[in-house]
Amino acid sequence: MYVVLGASGNTGHAVAKNLLARGQKVRVVGRNAARLQSLAAEGAEIFIGDATDAAALTKAFHGADSAYVMIPPDPASNDFRAFQDRVGDAVATAVQNAGVKNVVSLSSIGADKASGTGPVVGLYNLEQKLNQINGVNALHLRAGYFMENTLPQAGAIRMLGSAVGPLRPDLKLPIIATRDIGAAAAAALLRLAFRGKQTLELHSNCRDSAISTTPKPPPSSAKPSANPISDTSRRPRIRFEP
Repeated sequence: MYVVLGASGNTGHAVAKNLLARGQKVRVVGRNAARLQSLAAEGAEIFIGDATDAAALTKAFHGADSAYVMIPPDPASNDFRAFQDRVGDAVATAVQNAGVKNVVSLSSIGADKASGTGPVVGLYNLEQKLNQINGVNALHLRAGYFMENTLPQAGAIRMLGSAVGPLRPDLKLPIIATRDIGAAAAAALLRLAFRGKQTLELHSNCRDSAISTTPKPPPSSAKPSANPISDTSRRPRIRFEP
């Protein structure tokens, strides 16, 4: 049995779909039953619970050998860091109480730093809390910047030809699509090749392997991608202005 937190979100949904496509028994956890119905139609068991509720998560994890865990966004929170810590505490408590043996967590590039990284500190804390649980194999996926986060800028880019943000224009930023994170997480859960406490950076072309972190150049005969997010070969260059 696999349990997937945040199953109505981008990465959790992708994890669940990949596991279900391989005939696995999956319990999906979320706050809104309606948003989980598509996974239920594919055979998933639905569990409604709040990510800050350790008792509810313990019930959700009951009977599971492996789980995908993450801290969901909470736009309504006035103190997101405090919310992150509540979720991290609940997840770690539930993993320990339910006896889950294998955990893949969604973390981030920069989660090796204990301070100075804003909300990424919450993911550092989540890693540390899971690492303190004896007998649990934990793999922390330190993902790059989500490609989908650029979509809200589409209108400005179309009008101005520029992307505006707080980063230096010359900064090389590791990026990855959320569907590729989900595929890598599902592959790690299926293979269970990790032991003890491990981390893995995910960026670029990591979809085909949960243990590969080196982007592979496409063959010269490769056809253009039909994915509008990943296909940049036919697009004009865009300026980035800090």
